[in-house]
Amino acid sequence: MGKIVSARSRIDPDALMQELKDKDVWALCLAHPNFPFGLREIHQPPAVLYIKGKPDFIRLNKSIAVVGTRNPSPYGQKVAKQFASELGKRGITVISGMALGIDSHSHWGAIEAGGTTVAVLGSGPDVIYPATNRRLHQKLIDTPGCAVLSEYFPGTKPQTWMFPQRNRIISGLSQGVLVVEAGQKSGSLLTANQAFDQGRLVFAIPGRIDSPASDGTNHLISSNKAKLVSSIDDLLSEFAWITGQYDGKPVPVELFGPEKEVYDLICANPQIHFDQLAEKSSLSAGELSSALIMLELAGAVERLAGDNYQAS
Repeated sequence: MGKIVSARSRIDPDALMQELKDKDVWALCLAHPNFPFGLREIHQPPAVLYIKGKPDFIRLNKSIAVVGTRNPSPYGQKVAKQFASELGKRGITVISGMALGIDSHSHWGAIEAGGTTVAVLGSGPDVIYPATNRRLHQKLIDTPGCAVLSEYFPGTKPQTWMFPQRNRIISGLSQGVLVVEAGQKSGSLLTANQAFDQGRLVFAIPGRIDSPASDGTNHLISSNKAKLVSSIDDLLSEFAWITGQYDGKPVPVELFGPEKEVYDLICANPQIHFDQLAEKSSLSAGELSSALIMLELAGAVERLAGDNYQAS
């Protein structure tokens, strides 16, 4: 214990903050109001996110991850870019991991469509891996609404174990995960399983039965862990309640359970703080956060400054 105390006493907070500033990185703590709700509620959420870029935190609460193999077929490349482009056009943020292959094509698809996309890295946010993605890394930083982020401090070099760890953040940031093309040992299957365990929707693009590159996606579908999608409409139909049937308008929804309880409390006040909702409701903090996400995405409530809420 004495060694830990001694080590902590040598940490200079001012020096750390200056280092972040010098590297144009900012830190978002778990307790901050802008910390993404969906990520806050997962098992073992990151204590801090280190971010380069200017993500849109409102749109970040309406996002879908697009992941897959690092060695996609031309078909996989085309589909990843096409789906990401359509999501971007509809105001849905594309989450991925900036790896070669499906990840990169997904990021570019969203950017070129004028949408937003966020890369979750298995290294510090300023460490470009793979190095061949230098242009993509810079584009993510420069494009409004886009960003690269990581739970690892700037300068942290990638280690093999970091990539499975970051997968929980990719799925945690998203309302759903789309696996475009993946073999039996693809790391994207870990992301899909994380999403499944987190209660997120999981989707997969079917592939040829004689193609090893599609063994993983086909297995997700056959084991009922993923819903088969063959078009963007298949995917968006599952999210019509948050996409406003694709026209940006809230979809009237009938509320039940936690969402109805929270909505009724919000409607009874001109505006109400998160802490007051926690006191007055029967929900845990995690359940309350989840209910608020659902209500925001449905267009039923609006989040205000200072973690306050009002009915839309």
